Amino acid sequence: MIMNKFIGVGTLPRSGTLNGNEKKVLRFTLATKNGHGGKDKKPHKAFVPCVVFRPSEPAISLLTGDPKGVLIGLEGRVNTSKFETKDGQTKYSTEVIVDERSLEVLELQGIVEASGDENGSEW
Repeated sequence: MIMNKFIGVGTLPRSGTLNGNEKKVLRFTLATKNGHGGKDKKPHKAFVPCVVFRPSEPAISLLTGDPKGVLIGLEGRVNTSKFETKDGQTKYSTEVIVDERSLEVLELQGIVEASGDENGSEW
């Protein structure tokens, strides 16, 4: 059996971008811990490009607002696509296609206190 499943937990380093009218596409980046490096033992991060097709209004609001520092968990599948640039070069793109039903806010740094919602799961 072959499986293509991505499960990630990380922070949102910047606002996502929303494209399209009828068929909306929301792109954002998930910053995840990726081990420690070298002599200084500083943590490394991986920046995972993610996409949600036909996102709900709450997802759009969360991911395109000011999400910096928000900790989320998500599931999806890894997708690699091939395209050609205007100058004829072949390029590849890899991203996680997110199952929006799995998108879960785990921690809202500074936002939870302001809203009075200590649960953090309603977004």
